[in-house]
Amino acid sequence: MKYTKVPLSNAALLARWQEKGLAVPSVIAAERALNFIGYFRLRGYALSLMISTPAGRMFQPEVSFEDVIARYEFDRVLRRITLGQLERIEVAVRTVISNQMSMRYGPFWYLNHPAQVLGHAPGYGGRPDPFPLGSFLGAVERETRRSRDLFAQHYFGTHTEPLLPPSWLMAECLSFGKWSQLYKHLQKADRTHPNPKNIVAKAFGLAAPLVESWLHALTLLRNICAHHGRVWNRRFAVRPAVYHLAAEHFNDPQSYYCLAVVMRLFSTAVDTQDEWPVRLMGMFRMHPAIAPADLGFPQGWDAGSIWND
Repeated sequence: MKYTKVPLSNAALLARWQEKGLAVPSVIAAERALNFIGYFRLRGYALSLMISTPAGRMFQPEVSFEDVIARYEFDRVLRRITLGQLERIEVAVRTVISNQMSMRYGPFWYLNHPAQVLGHAPGYGGRPDPFPLGSFLGAVERETRRSRDLFAQHYFGTHTEPLLPPSWLMAECLSFGKWSQLYKHLQKADRTHPNPKNIVAKAFGLAAPLVESWLHALTLLRNICAHHGRVWNRRFAVRPAVYHLAAEHFNDPQSYYCLAVVMRLFSTAVDTQDEWPVRLMGMFRMHPAIAPADLGFPQGWDAGSIWND
């Protein structure tokens, strides 16, 4: 089927919403928002304020354009604090992996022993999934050589061998997604060696399957936040594995709440004074019009021990 929709002016788009029952206290402010935020982007926040009727989709009674903007502004704050929390986890994960592998296999472990320490992982349908070594090393070279970090510039300006930098420098340049992928493929180079995935997971007080699943889910969340995608009221495709000691918090694994729990469980090992619960509670206090249930937060969530211990 051929796409036949034509572009409409902001005034026409706003009029369409008004015909569907949306109150617009300030047409000037609304058109400015459509001009600089965009109708399509705001539509994602408006849909939850609409209901199906015999006449088609209409806004609920007494809903105004300000209600749509309130959800958009809340989502901006949500993305910001989420990225802040993910940064702590990302730095911790890559540091633990880099330190553990460097101590056992040397600072160039990923370069000197890739076939031994980066093996096959279970893929779709149970088929073995080989580690994409070529693209990985290409990413390491690309990201470290274009880095403005003085340590990276010093390495390439001073050393000719090896061609790529040591693990601790490489760690500063790779994306969260690359570290998630790398963790998935970690293996021991010798049967007498401990499993590095287990060692890394133990540093966070978790089991390796949980860490692998959670890193995958948090990578998706980070990408959504980094590209300014909508997090509020979103259903996430990747479901993090259930932590059985806190299984009651995983009842809705596609909700933001479940990911917030995952970030909490990761962060408690990193910082015993983790302020993630404080930031979440403060965010909801600052935006009383937003229901925590929109993100999967259960009633009375802030009184739970997981958020107060």
